[in-house]
Amino acid sequence: MSILNASQIFSWMFRLSAQQDYQSLTHKFLEILTEYPHVNNASGYEIYNHKRKISNNVCVDERLIRRFPLNFTKEYDIENNENVSRADLIVGISTSEIDNQGFYSWVILTVKGGNGPDRAMLIEGKLDADALEILQSLREIYQNLVILHDAKERDVLTNLPNRQSLDSKLMQVCQHYADHPIFDKVTEKSSWLAILDIDYFKRVNDNFGHLYGDEVLLTFSLLLGKKFRYNDFLFRFGGEEFVVILNFVTQEKAFAIFDRFREAVEKHLLPVVGNITVSTGLTHISPAAMPSKILDRADKALYYAKEHGRNQVVVYELTPELTAGEGENIDEAELF
Repeated sequence: MSILNASQIFSWMFRLSAQQDYQSLTHKFLEILTEYPHVNNASGYEIYNHKRKISNNVCVDERLIRRFPLNFTKEYDIENNENVSRADLIVGISTSEIDNQGFYSWVILTVKGGNGPDRAMLIEGKLDADALEILQSLREIYQNLVILHDAKERDVLTNLPNRQSLDSKLMQVCQHYADHPIFDKVTEKSSWLAILDIDYFKRVNDNFGHLYGDEVLLTFSLLLGKKFRYNDFLFRFGGEEFVVILNFVTQEKAFAIFDRFREAVEKHLLPVVGNITVSTGLTHISPAAMPSKILDRADKALYYAKEHGRNQVVVYELTPELTAGEGENIDEAELF
């Protein structure tokens, strides 16, 4: 096997520590792994562990594995990689059986800690014991950086990505549709952004206290995680506001999904507090509009919902009172 010098190792450390967010950090880590001698491929995964209720008294542990980076244009992108599924993701490193020449055909680096999901890196190639030692050290560096980025990019209470993460993810989605444009946002599958606001949330804090207010926010975030798919993106926007980027659906389907979620929230009984409702402003994500403009449209739709009875979903593009001032084509300025 090739011997790495100190200069190469320090170069990798510098490149990892220079990344500004979790997305770029993980892309760079996978890039570095493929530079290691005799590595043929490196793939990243995010592991979500949930308890799923299957009867009145029985819950089962459910582990879902999602490829990184996620192809959000697929309706179902749950990864069924046999090696990752079978590996012991509790320990820091798992390996294939060693062959008669002393090599491993694959290695899995497990990364835990932070506020996000567990992560795993599958490395395939021809790896020996020296390689395992180097890869383990790289795993520890990456894990420490992931924990730091999670602390910066995720909400402490709900563990959802925060506003900073939203800005970069929305730009990524806009870039995708700039590269792969759609021509009919009503009938073609595309992406939609919604701002969701818990109705009368201030009353919860005033009547029951901030601890119960936090419990409402946490429960709401858990409902979001259960009701939306793994190729959608969820964020805590601030206060009692949340954002969902709903991917690869038609306009009619987008409205139906958010209206079903509204009904689920309304029917969910919270201890002490009772029932709550949610208002939602929904708009199409177009690469021809600045991300700030997309958020502004969703915000206007949300306030329209608030001013006209709450507990409803308002689609910006279907509300003449909101679109009247923008003309027939509401996406005028090209971003990319």
